[in-house]
This record gives sequence, structure tokens and C-alpha cells, in this order.
Amino acid sequence: MKKQMKRALKIVDIAEEPLEKIPYIAATSKGTGISYEWLPVYWGEVLELPEELDALIIASDLQGIAGHNQEKMEETPKLLGEELAEVLFLLFQIHLSDLDPAKVMVCLCGDLYTNLTKRGASGNPLPVWRAFQNHFGFVTGIAGNHDLLKNEELAELESTSGIHFFRNGGTIMHANLAVAGIGGIIGRVDKPNRMRETDYLEKLRNILKQVPDILLLHESPKISSQGLHGNPNIWNELQNAAELLVCCGHVHWDTPLVETNDGLQILNADGRAFIFTAATLN
Repeated sequence: MKKQMKRALKIVDIAEEPLEKIPYIAATSKGTGISYEWLPVYWGEVLELPEELDALIIASDLQGIAGHNQEKMEETPKLLGEELAEVLFLLFQIHLSDLDPAKVMVCLCGDLYTNLTKRGASGNPLPVWRAFQNHFGFVTGIAGNHDLLKNEELAELESTSGIHFFRNGGTIMHANLAVAGIGGIIGRVDKPNRMRETDYLEKLRNILKQVPDILLLHESPKISSQGLHGNPNIWNELQNAAELLVCCGHVHWDTPLVETNDGLQILNADGRAFIFTAATLN
């Protein structure tokens, strides 16, 4: 796999205030009721976005049912990710009308399913993938630990034009960018979407050797020096990476973006969505 040249994608700005907030509901953590919440959508800019793309969309952990009208949602519940795809398409029409949705790459970092009976419930995220594929040019991503896909659902993901699902990890080329992904988390292998630590870290090392431009992980690294939760062993492996944009979720960081002196950037998209367009340099 060869790229024409190494493009150092670099996030240079994320707006402090969200461009939009999408209402949704979720089960409370103790299962005692319903929580009314909002998904923020942020706009930002990146350097070295290839000319084949007008924008990147990055999101993770969209665990909610769209809207705040519980009775209506019980009749026709819509996953938060389905609503997000539609809202983002409208935002492009309103705020970014000079950009082509067919030239947008969507990166989904997992945990796209929910129901209102239990917070953290597992199930089928396929409707979210379909919604993004219906509105944008290319959709890629990974499974979170709560995404459960049956064989026929996996077959649909893997055979649908405009979608690449990283079922077993790996790297692909799209729009002259090397995009890599590892789904699931480190944990007990008798539970869905878990890997032994040694297997996960070996897969991560092998992918980093391929020098991707974007790496999609569900599990975030732990950065103790900044008080950011996650897995410390993933962080240790990423110390060997430079000029790489890592997108992740699973745990929430108050600060969504971290950057090292070597040009490694880590974007935590847990419970957030981002639209990145090409930076304009003065």
C-alpha cells in the first residue's frame, strides 16, 4: 500500500461553542429513569486535507434516542446517529453550501446503539451506518464494545458501496489518505468486541508500522499527566507515532484534543461530533 506522499493531517482549530446541539434521551446510569441530554456538533479546521475531500466528519459513542418527546420516540424510535446524519446534511446545506457532501468522509468510532431499558445496552448499529451512507460520500469506522452485528448485518456493511467497516482491523486508502482502524476494547474475550491485551497491542503496533494518516480506535489512551482516562498501554504504544491523527471514544474527556511535540494528535469524540474543513491560511 503506497501513498503518493505523506500528508500530515493536523487539526488547527476547533470552535469553542458548538455549531448545533441535537436533543436526545438515554437511560440513566442506574436504570431509574430517562436522562434528557444534548449532543454537541463542533466545527473545526485541518491542514493538509486532500483535494479529493471537502470535509471530515468524526463522531463516537452516539448512545441515545433522538429527540426529547419520549412518547413519540417509543412509537418510532430513531437512533441518535441516524438523526445526526440528517442534521449534519442540513448543516452542510445551510452553513457549508459550497462543499459537496459526496466529497465528505465520515469516521465512526463505535458505540452507535442504545435503547431506553438500560444505559450501555448492546445492539445493532446498522441504521446509523445506513443513514450516513445515504447522505455522504464515504463512511468508515469500527465497532464499539456495545455494537452487535449479526452475520447478515456484517455482510451488508462489507458489501455496501461507500462503506468500509474495519471488522478485524487494518488499513485502507481513501482520497489519498491511509485510514486505519481497530474496533472493540481490551478485555475478556468471552464478551463481545473484546481482545486480549497482547493481541490488541500487537495489532496496534503492526498498524502503526504502516504509518497511517488517521487511526480510528474505540478505546481511548490514558494520559495520566493531563488527567485523561483510558488505557495506559495504548498510550505507551502511541508514543512511537508522529504526525498521526488518532480518533477515539469509549470514555469522555473534557478536553477533546491532545497534541504531543511529535505531531501526534488525539481527538476524543465520545458523545460529540465534529465537522472538519480545510484550514485557510492567511
